[in-house]
Amino acid sequence: MTTSVTRGPSSLYNAASKAGWSGNRVLTYSGQSDPDKKTSDACNKLFQVNLPVAKHTQLSYMVAPQPTKKDVNAQAAAYVSIDLAFSDGTYLHQLDIKDQDGIRMTPADQGKSGTLLMNQWNQKTIDLGKAAKGKTIVRILIAYQAPKAGITFQGAIDDLRIGPQQTSGAAKSPVDQVNILRGTASSRAFPRGNTAPAVGVPNGFVYWSPAINSSAKEQLYPYNQNNDPENLPEIQSFSLSRSANDQSGSHQTFQVMPSSFIGTPSASRIGRGKAFKRTDESAHPYRYSVTFTDGMRAQMAATSHASIMRYTFPGTQGNLIFDNLDKHGSLTLHPESQSLEGYSDIKDSATGNMNRMFFYAELDRPIIYSGKLSGEKRDQSTAFYKFDTSKDKSVTMKIGTSLISRDQAKKNLNQEIDKRSSLKSVANKAKHLWNKRLAKVTVNGANQDQLTSLYSNLYRMYLSPNDGSENVGSIKKPNYRYADLSVPAKSENTTTNTGAPIKKGKVYVNSDFAYSAQTVWPAYTLLEPKLTGTFINGFLKVYKNGGTLRADAGPAFADAVLKGAKGVDTELLYQAMLYQASAAQEGHAQTFIGYSPSSQKDSVGKTLTQAESDAVLGNLAAYLANKHPNVSSYADDRDYYLSRAQNYLHLFNQSLMNFAPKSENEDTKANAAAKNSKKTSENWFHTFQVPQDGQGLANLFGGKIALSKTLDQFFTTAPSDPAIKSSAADRLSKSGQLGMFTLDHPFSPSTAYMYLFAGTPWETQRITRFMLRHFYTGSAIGGGYLGTDSGAMLSGYYLFGAAGFYPLQKGSANYVIGAPYFKQMILHLDNGNDLIINAPKVSNKNQYIQSATLNGRPIAASSLSAADLQAGGTLSFEMGAQPSSWGTAAHALPHALTPQSTNGSSFYPQPLDDLSQKAVVRASEGTDNLEALTDNNAETNATFDRERPSASFHFKTESPRIKQYTLTSSGARNSSDPKTWTLWASDDGIHWGQIDRRTNQTFAWRSMTRSYTIKNPKAYAYYKVTVDQKSSTHPLALSEFQLLGYSGITKGFTSLKRELEHQYELKNVTEAERDHLIRILDQAQSAYKDGNLSASISSMQAAVQQMNALLYQTNASEKSSGLLLADAHAIVNLLSD
Repeated sequence: MTTSVTRGPSSLYNAASKAGWSGNRVLTYSGQSDPDKKTSDACNKLFQVNLPVAKHTQLSYMVAPQPTKKDVNAQAAAYVSIDLAFSDGTYLHQLDIKDQDGIRMTPADQGKSGTLLMNQWNQKTIDLGKAAKGKTIVRILIAYQAPKAGITFQGAIDDLRIGPQQTSGAAKSPVDQVNILRGTASSRAFPRGNTAPAVGVPNGFVYWSPAINSSAKEQLYPYNQNNDPENLPEIQSFSLSRSANDQSGSHQTFQVMPSSFIGTPSASRIGRGKAFKRTDESAHPYRYSVTFTDGMRAQMAATSHASIMRYTFPGTQGNLIFDNLDKHGSLTLHPESQSLEGYSDIKDSATGNMNRMFFYAELDRPIIYSGKLSGEKRDQSTAFYKFDTSKDKSVTMKIGTSLISRDQAKKNLNQEIDKRSSLKSVANKAKHLWNKRLAKVTVNGANQDQLTSLYSNLYRMYLSPNDGSENVGSIKKPNYRYADLSVPAKSENTTTNTGAPIKKGKVYVNSDFAYSAQTVWPAYTLLEPKLTGTFINGFLKVYKNGGTLRADAGPAFADAVLKGAKGVDTELLYQAMLYQASAAQEGHAQTFIGYSPSSQKDSVGKTLTQAESDAVLGNLAAYLANKHPNVSSYADDRDYYLSRAQNYLHLFNQSLMNFAPKSENEDTKANAAAKNSKKTSENWFHTFQVPQDGQGLANLFGGKIALSKTLDQFFTTAPSDPAIKSSAADRLSKSGQLGMFTLDHPFSPSTAYMYLFAGTPWETQRITRFMLRHFYTGSAIGGGYLGTDSGAMLSGYYLFGAAGFYPLQKGSANYVIGAPYFKQMILHLDNGNDLIINAPKVSNKNQYIQSATLNGRPIAASSLSAADLQAGGTLSFEMGAQPSSWGTAAHALPHALTPQSTNGSSFYPQPLDDLSQKAVVRASEGTDNLEALTDNNAETNATFDRERPSASFHFKTESPRIKQYTLTSSGARNSSDPKTWTLWASDDGIHWGQIDRRTNQTFAWRSMTRSYTIKNPKAYAYYKVTVDQKSSTHPLALSEFQLLGYSGITKGFTSLKRELEHQYELKNVTEAERDHLIRILDQAQSAYKDGNLSASISSMQAAVQQMNALLYQTNASEKSSGLLLADAHAIVNLLSD
């Protein structure tokens, strides 16, 4: 191994080019291992020293493993560590001492740990005093151990330091454990959070941030990029960020930057940037301050709608430069009154609106000169004020914001930061609000890095949703209004007022629900169910007042209701979800085939997400059906949407053993992506996205064992080198060391918990701990995440991963159990109860649950109810070093839509199919465009002129058992809907019997699909619907009519007989036994074809009993007997479900 001082690396992720972590020089290590040895070692002496180790002595250094031609992913370069030789002849690597990530200080342990991420800077910190107090360091060395023969390696070391601990050991409040810079050393090439540092209050209207790149829309604080020639970071402005007018991410708008320039300052952002040292920066949620290398100081704190900033200038003159992200803004100066006003616009991609944020600011010092700045194409929004700072060095600016008007911005300022307010008082109020939220969680047994991760993640969770309302009244008599940005503008924006409609109420906005629904909203519900209800009602207020509600918001809110959120307008939420599920939405065609066809972008993702959302809606309908038993529509909706929750089955491709796109005519899309299934992490994004029906998913793979093996394949198969080179997701997968897994796809946090359905909970326990240890490193240097923290999903996951339970199934009142991370975590619940989670023996070695109790009561199942958790008490875990049988019994597994008795079935579960497509359809006279009734197109209609029209359906080959039927109202305005009708059935088309009747039905919106469940359905060859009354005098019209049942029962009998033949070939049954069972199956199948379901079910139950007895007597293998019995149980379920 060669070591030398060189220029820094030129192509590290998220770092300055040709520079060290600090400064421009690094220690480079490189070499090649012995080609004839599996492992080889090297150790180079760096320094000879004489350093005594005291109680608080700390070793820290930065290391960047780099790729080579033989080590393209910089894996071998990670097998490196700094070693110390002590005067007593011992070495650091011999001591029982670990770094901040819990990794021993040997090259092999560091390399295997996965904590040294490829091609980027990583920090290692070791508290030497814990194991080496009293020793004397005499040499500092760098050690390397090659993981295999003939490998080349290269890397860089920087900022090697031995000295007192740099962080205080004094007790801190929760908010002082937060590092708001976590996740900023990030990029699209290798995301480590992609966050912005936000200063303000929890769930505030706006936030303020320091900006290193004032021209960036999102990554405004790239932690260690855009540095000056001395490799020091530079701030270009202090910016309005994460404002309530931003519906899709972290954007900066209005900007302020101090300057000491004599004369007129420049509008150039590069020229105005100011360098600083990290030791001179203090970044907290409630207050940010920095002292620049020229002696200038900036400080800021914020309320919900306003902010206070103080700038201290070292010279005799000081400037404040005002700017905007781009040209979409305006600024008006009032130097005579020491104020300014203006607005900043952001275009909303959803509505097309140019959403306008107004601001009004006051300054406490006279302005000696002012003017507009030009030359950067932002002339109308760039200006400056100049101050005399020869005696009084500080200038304080107070600024208010509003989405309603310029005057409201001034009012918001005066309400929240009045004349008596100071920077200190504003910061203290914000600090109190943050501590009130963050103190909901306390832990024992955590080190400083873990505390920083925990509380910084909680901080990220509480940055949204944002308060979207403003008080147009007074502090004593508040009167809340909001600018509704979810709908098209009412008029053009002006320089003083928004063009958006102003509506009454207190609302909340902004949450990236595709991500936040997975972990953040469940966390809100667990910790603060009352506040969660307030948040939800704030979103629903927008919807009730004519605004929009995102389709992915409903499942998050319904899940919160079913897990205990308080005070939610549940009926309004239900109607909003029902509208989105039952009618075509803007930009999305209504589908009647059960899946999104391949002609739609991300058709697999849409289908699986919709199936999961349907499960949530079905469960919410069940909740309301129990609450309102006299409202029959809730029970009908429950049955319909829970059946739709199995529509994921439509897209499973048996040849690929994965979900794949399918065209509308049911041809599997044979494209390159399908052929290369499971070759990259992207191919696996949706493979396990069926939490509502884990047993059904297991059956698709061949049963629980096969599901476990498929999960193993996913978590152990690394992406290829070409994939890693071209894809950021695959780079994350490689660095995460969990096969193809990344944590930042919407379903990712849930994936490890799918092992619970396979009866292998120890895999869940192992993987979740691995993720918490390896996916949240680097907090102190702008990292902290492995992946993008979209919607704070990764932040929310840390809470549940550490607590030991997780909200796997949205729309369920249960949490599944993972494994606790800390020895003790206490959740201080909203109702005054404490939930104490104890695991005194838990460690990286003791990571497996041996047993669990809640308040002394043994827990055998792998689930806990939300009610049990809210009741508080002590949840205790006995942990061990080896997997146990805990949580493996059939009754212990999470609930699934598919019965466990069918485990491994080759043809079950099956989705409900629209069987009307297979029938001959006829209608009464006066019917026009009859084919539209079954054409799967909501935009076409069948019209009926007869007084009591009817439509009949004849099934010639097989008499189906119809479980449900649906009617879809016409999309036309001048038409009538069915109001009262009767559904008839017949064996011969002559003698009809009523099987369902509905009266006084309504369709709440156009093209609405309503479903109806048939009680005790039997099989018939003929069905007929007769409309007895319509809703108005307009012609009766229907868009679609569906008869829903199972179409694969005959195939199921065939499959079962085939498997019985197979068992005979295996000599598990005799010829006589086989023939006897086949006769019983023939009887069951014949009875089914004749429509005699009770006789068919009775025969099948007899067959199941005999199969059980025969296979038990012959000691058939579990796999052989399991498939036969699973298929038999499957037919029973198809017949009786």
